[in-house]
Amino acid sequence: MMQPSVEGRMLQALAISPADTILEIGTGSGYVTACLAQLGASVVSVDIHDDFVAAAGKKLEAQGIANVTLQTLDACRELPDGPFDVVAITGSLPEMDPRMLDAVKPGGRLFAVIGEDPVMEACLYRRGDGNDWQTTGLFETSLKALRHVRMPSRFSF
Repeated sequence: MMQPSVEGRMLQALAISPADTILEIGTGSGYVTACLAQLGASVVSVDIHDDFVAAAGKKLEAQGIANVTLQTLDACRELPDGPFDVVAITGSLPEMDPRMLDAVKPGGRLFAVIGEDPVMEACLYRRGDGNDWQTTGLFETSLKALRHVRMPSRFSF
């Protein structure tokens, strides 16, 4: 789970507009899902844990939030059909996975925490009209890695 200050800074950095379609990778408790749903047009939120998805669904329904689609899915292996205006990854990655970038529409944004403990950086990726990207380092933080994330190859001796 992300710290509230990291959640807030992520939401602020993504600059979500009311027309944005959003992919959230890591539903968790559904709190960030609810925030994303209030800011954008629609949210597809995926989590590898079906119990998280079920619990978040109940919470969202109780709050009357109807513009969210929840899926039990391992985002490190497959992603829902896109692309999306905004992608919010709520677990860390040792390095950016190109498949995650492919889920972003031209002109869209992606938030991810990249690196390995003790060195991780929250980054905002902005896609231009084509396949050109601008990456901005936002702040240092530490966040648990997504389950089944591909680890980069290591030098072994």
